[in-house]
Amino acid sequence: MNHERLATMLRCPACGAEMRYKPRVFSYCCDGRVLHTFRVKDQFADLVHGDAEGRQKKVDRAFDRVAGRLYEKTVTGATAFDRMVVELMWGTTKFIPLLFELLGSVAEDCEPGYFLDIPVGTGIFTAGEYSLQPNLEFIAADYSRKMLAHAYEKVLAEDYGNVMLVRTDVRSLPFADGMFTGVLTMNGFGSFPDPERALDELVRVLKKEGKLAGSVYVRGERLATDFMLGRLGAAVGMFTRPIYTEEEFLAGLESRGINKIVTRKVRSIMFFSARKCGAAPPAAAPAAEVVKEDEGQDPGALPPSGE
Repeated sequence: MNHERLATMLRCPACGAEMRYKPRVFSYCCDGRVLHTFRVKDQFADLVHGDAEGRQKKVDRAFDRVAGRLYEKTVTGATAFDRMVVELMWGTTKFIPLLFELLGSVAEDCEPGYFLDIPVGTGIFTAGEYSLQPNLEFIAADYSRKMLAHAYEKVLAEDYGNVMLVRTDVRSLPFADGMFTGVLTMNGFGSFPDPERALDELVRVLKKEGKLAGSVYVRGERLATDFMLGRLGAAVGMFTRPIYTEEEFLAGLESRGINKIVTRKVRSIMFFSARKCGAAPPAAAPAAEVVKEDEGQDPGALPPSGE
């Protein structure tokens, strides 16, 4: 991990000042009037400023609740039992191959530069694609230390040279404006503590004409999923509110200057791909074009449906 290179793209999450890396003490510090220091822990840069809400403990409990590595088996439908669980929650398993394909299909459509993958989780869906995109420098970010530890094992095993791991709070990203040519958030909005602020930050760090893509659980598509995940999941801390409908989520993108939107839904999971086209449109401006699966498809925007 090239800490000096990472430092050039950082801004202090506490005060917004530029940052530099101090190799002798394995720390990042800012150049603001008040010195804020962030350590390198467990082989990744820990750039979270404070934890007044005790959020890390909540995140760890949520991770432990799904038994650590069993998380990967479940979300990938590795066994017949796992596929049965996924089918019960989502009503289908057909979206799982699309999750594996998503990073590759999006990254190939981005200009060379930095690419943000947040939340990376354990890297189960995206780590295998990093080495296939040599023109991109990946920032694999998450809030959970345990998730990042598992992602680091995958990065270390493959000896990637274009991946840097960062612990960060998506509500206050430690990156300069317009830093990334692409941003991927795979099932991220269900876990972000403040989806509105998170979306503001993701758009802020995306460069003009950069690509924003991902997958998101949308409410109102399947009653059983809305009950199990939207209500029970939110009650135990596995999902956070608000949980958007498709229309609400797309309106949130458009209001932030994100358009050229392509979507595809598989039951309650919606895949989306869009571009940042400058400032948010005025209220009277026509809505951005939304191309859905049954209306045509941008060949490089999203992976094939598989249905």
